[in-house]
Amino acid sequence: MDYNEILDKALKEPLGRDEALFLFTETEDATKAQQLFSTAARVRNAEMGNTFHWSGGIASVLPCLLQPLCAYCPYWIKDTDQPLTIDEIQEAVRYIEAQGLREFHLSGGTNRQSDGHDIVEIVRAITPLTKADITVNVGAALSQKSIQELKDLGVKRIGASFETVNRDLFRKYKSGDDFDAKVKLADMINNAGLEFGTGMLAGLNTGPTRYQDYVDFMFFISRFPNLKSMYVSRFLPVRGTPLENNPRCSTMEGSRIIAITRLVLRDIDIGPAMGWSYDDIPMWVMAGGGNRVGGVHINRVPGYRPNWYLHSALDYHDRMEFCNTISIASPLLKEAGVEKVVF
Repeated sequence: MDYNEILDKALKEPLGRDEALFLFTETEDATKAQQLFSTAARVRNAEMGNTFHWSGGIASVLPCLLQPLCAYCPYWIKDTDQPLTIDEIQEAVRYIEAQGLREFHLSGGTNRQSDGHDIVEIVRAITPLTKADITVNVGAALSQKSIQELKDLGVKRIGASFETVNRDLFRKYKSGDDFDAKVKLADMINNAGLEFGTGMLAGLNTGPTRYQDYVDFMFFISRFPNLKSMYVSRFLPVRGTPLENNPRCSTMEGSRIIAITRLVLRDIDIGPAMGWSYDDIPMWVMAGGGNRVGGVHINRVPGYRPNWYLHSALDYHDRMEFCNTISIASPLLKEAGVEKVVF
């Protein structure tokens, strides 16, 4: 294969499996990675435009009852696993509404014994407070009935985040979860006519076969017709979890995943999630990520990371953390070449 020929092809049409895998190997070279990023950004602008949209998030809205917990999850840390109450979620929604955001997600945890009535009641309690589009992501804890109820309440998108489609890795690090249940949930979301979102956790596999895992993920999720978004989390070792000694997934590797995903899945939102910071914005934007950017995130006060680096973006009260990076992120987006960011 010829590297430059593949990039030229990518400007016009989606890449295949072998081509995507080839790009991962070739872009271990930093100069070639820069070429990849430039190509992916051009594809994003052609397919999605260069206008970005602010979004928000609220977590965790439900307890995670997976047994055992996923091996990388901060819920292993005492107090981190306590979900927000209905009153706190309503407070968070009012805050998001006051910032002018027109979309936000409700996420985690997962109770595989639930039929989804709990998240339906949360959505029912907050819909009178907002006109924003709501995304729900609580894992395989929804029935067909609850999916329809969420749709009737105005929910536009539901997530089923696989993290990995390597079943051996899934069993090893997510043994309390159920891969087939995730697939069933994704099929139900798509069959209900709702938008579908999912996510990858990069860095679970640290060996040379990780590139194959990344490519398999892209082409596995391409089977879902209503796929609208994919996030890429970068593995972040958290002290007190079973994987606390595993290596960090680099910004460069995460950005290469975003870029190559853009050349395969061209017209969906592709962006960062856990393990990235606001100062990574220029990197993932210039690598073809977009067109959503998190501006506000509200959760229980976390007990697993220092918060000093966000400075004025953080506000704490009543055991809740309000993180608002809109004013900080705006100049970084402009630096990265984003023409306009809208609410």
